[in-house]
Amino acid sequence: MSSRKIPILAVGVPLLIFVTVLIIGMLQSGRDSGRPGVNDTLGEVDVTTDTYSDFQITTLDGRELHLSDLRGSIVMVDFWSSWCPPCRAEASVLAEAYERWSEIGVEFVGVSIWDNEEDVIDFINIHNITYPNGIDNDGSIAVEFGVKGIPEKFFVNPQGEIVRKVNGPNTSQSLDAVLTQMSDEAIGIGGN
Repeated sequence: MSSRKIPILAVGVPLLIFVTVLIIGMLQSGRDSGRPGVNDTLGEVDVTTDTYSDFQITTLDGRELHLSDLRGSIVMVDFWSSWCPPCRAEASVLAEAYERWSEIGVEFVGVSIWDNEEDVIDFINIHNITYPNGIDNDGSIAVEFGVKGIPEKFFVNPQGEIVRKVNGPNTSQSLDAVLTQMSDEAIGIGGN
């Protein structure tokens, strides 16, 4: 072997092995194709979902829940995952808001995307979440609703129309402001 080929092999072979291992690691990192990331556009955004979109989900307690079952109530649908840092930061805000708002008939539904049941149950227990939650294992509900990142919240009026969408985590104040406005509109105060 010539003396010129030895340095090329000495550098080339380890470099090739490194690149191969890097590519294999990236492919096996657990990232699902099509999995939404954490939202980078925050705040209220235009609703692009069909106004009367519906879904069926099996809640963690085994009940079948259709969004349309909640017609007549204001509903907040939260798309989230236990592995999402902003979802974790927002969880106690949502749990506390639900306790306040459920007393006047506002419903919350959580839809965990691409998550496993054990992590979802741990998340719910840690954050004392009492509203219904289910897992969208294949992401079909998220796709139907056009979820691009998490957390995302859709707000449904009593007529069953999706009227608002908020990307990113909410504060207690921002969530209360949306729900107050929707409640006022539902009873005809300050409506359009």
